[in-house]
Amino acid sequence: MATEFILEAVTPERLVFEKPVEFVKLRTESGDIGILAKHINYITAIGAGEMLVREKDKEDVTYYLEGGFLEVRQDKVVILGVNIVEATKAEAERMAREVAIEKAKNQKIKEDRDILGTKKRIRSNLSKK
Repeated sequence: MATEFILEAVTPERLVFEKPVEFVKLRTESGDIGILAKHINYITAIGAGEMLVREKDKEDVTYYLEGGFLEVRQDKVVILGVNIVEATKAEAERMAREVAIEKAKNQKIKEDRDILGTKKRIRSNLSKK
């Protein structure tokens, strides 16, 4: 029999839920993590993706979780998320893909600006000679 712990999910707008659960799986910045009761104390940044929550004697519930922080204590897990929404597995994957695409686009724009700025500085330095 699995032991339960309290899972608290909070966004800047509201408390999403606080309930006893047996298991939670979510994506961190360095990969997926599964948490059971009495997990070692742990703090990490959260990535965008699916969060699976298993309550005692109930079916798993899937949420989409976007960014934030995870804190694991002996008897409680706290998720401070940017966005937490109940979703199907497919919806959670789709939303995570959209966030990854948007992040990649923004990174590409930043890199292009850096390249243009560098080219301008090079031209300016070459014209001074």
